[in-house]
Amino acid sequence: MSPASIHNWIKDAKSVELDDGTEVTSKEFKKLQKENQRLKEELEILKAAAVLLGKR
Repeated sequence: MSPASIHNWIKDAKSVELDDGTEVTSKEFKKLQKENQRLKEELEILKAAAVLLGKR
């Protein structure tokens, strides 16, 4: 087992405290950040679609 693998496991297992006081692992936090970005992009697409459909 490589030291890099162990380092990554430790890094992923460390907890991050969210604004509401909830603690999640670094891995979960990265997943939440990706999901948040995806949702922001979807929202922008829906806003643009609403503008286009509103002009009809």
